[in-house]
Amino acid sequence: MPKILVSLPDGTTATHELAESTITVGRLADNTLQIEDASVSSHHAELTLGEGGDYVLTDIGSTNGTLLNGKELAEGDGQRLQAGDKVVFGNIDASYESENPSEARAMPAAKEVAAVTASSSVRPKDFENASPFQSKKKKKDPIGQAILGFSALAVLAFVAAVALIFALKSPL
Repeated sequence: MPKILVSLPDGTTATHELAESTITVGRLADNTLQIEDASVSSHHAELTLGEGGDYVLTDIGSTNGTLLNGKELAEGDGQRLQAGDKVVFGNIDASYESENPSEARAMPAAKEVAAVTASSSVRPKDFENASPFQSKKKKKDPIGQAILGFSALAVLAFVAAVALIFALKSPL
């Protein structure tokens, strides 16, 4: 029995077995398959049982459109579903499952990529941005430097005092 798996916005997946000859898809409760999402029209699409036991998907004038395997369906244009087809109602993802084996499909046409070469290039002054690791730059610590300077001055004063003490001559 064919079924459609609907991925809901809350992360759950709802499975709907398709048992009727005509199934309407939409946001309102009078639809056979109700999808409560703002991107789904009140009466969005229709699934009609076709020859061979698979359904035909037709967009019935939805606002946000219906995609079948990434291609938008024109209003009123019915497309036969096959096992593994990906359907998008508005912003809601769904997938069609069937026991009937799917026919081989032609590969999509390759799209030409418009690549433009750079007219000029400038060598970077450094390659800091090329490393995936953050570099640790040493920050100057003025308080630490002041403590080291004061310590050095204190050691010099101590050495000078010791030198003066040894330089004293005994009065005797």
